[in-house]
Amino acid sequence: MEHVSFVLKIDPNNLEEYKKRHRQVDPELEAQFARVGIRRYHIFFHEGHLFAYMEVENFDEAMRHLADHPANVRWQNFMSDLLLEVEDGKTLKQIEEVYRFTS
Repeated sequence: MEHVSFVLKIDPNNLEEYKKRHRQVDPELEAQFARVGIRRYHIFFHEGHLFAYMEVENFDEAMRHLADHPANVRWQNFMSDLLLEVEDGKTLKQIEEVYRFTS
């Protein structure tokens, strides 16, 4: 199981709309998450940044599968007006894990 985190940027003025849209995620998309091995997916907000955490069987393989899936394409288009560039024209940047505690 991989533990993956990434950061995204959003204008804080759009936070309520972002939350509203996430209360209505397409069930077909969430079904695809499960099919590609995503077990947990959390998104947190802090001062204009969204921090996402995912537990997934294989992150790269899951992202390849989701890239062209119609439910994901619809979702990405639906959310594209809210996300800002993080760097190099991308709206997502994977961040390094530096510590983990499990019991």
